[in-house]
Amino acid sequence: MMHRIYTTPPSTIDEAWNFNYNVNSSPCGEYRDPLITGKPNQHQDNKTIFCDFYKNFAIDVVTETVFQYPYPQITEKTIRPIVHEKLFILVAPANTLAMIHKFGFKTFPEFIKEDYDTIKDPHVRLQFIVDELTRISKFSIDDIRKTMLQYKDTLKHNYDHYHWLCNNEIEQIVNKI
Repeated sequence: MMHRIYTTPPSTIDEAWNFNYNVNSSPCGEYRDPLITGKPNQHQDNKTIFCDFYKNFAIDVVTETVFQYPYPQITEKTIRPIVHEKLFILVAPANTLAMIHKFGFKTFPEFIKEDYDTIKDPHVRLQFIVDELTRISKFSIDDIRKTMLQYKDTLKHNYDHYHWLCNNEIEQIVNKI
């Protein structure tokens, strides 16, 4: 587990972890931690979940917060490819795709084998996901582009449906209050 070290008063030391899991507290210029400086850092300038580097992704391998839970759970991690209109495969508890379908979202069963979602054993489910990712990784970039174009309507449906759900769920909560 990584911890942030906060100095009092704030200094120009910016803690960073190296690959040996040792903290490096050497001076490195102006202090950048937004919790100390009160200024946004490069990741907080735009308060959306849109990222420039994400434009280059075709398929998002979503690693959900939990994997071995006995019930499905959806977080912002699953929503990320939906709002970016990307294909996705979920490393998540069993039946998470079923829950997504129940909410009205569509997935990509002709391209991504979704049998993994029904596998209860987490080790077997993870191996199935790895095998599926290995299979997909052998496709050419052109094949993946064609697939994305083939699923353009599904991706747009998910994007629109997400925004519809957001607006209607908030409206329903407000009406109950």
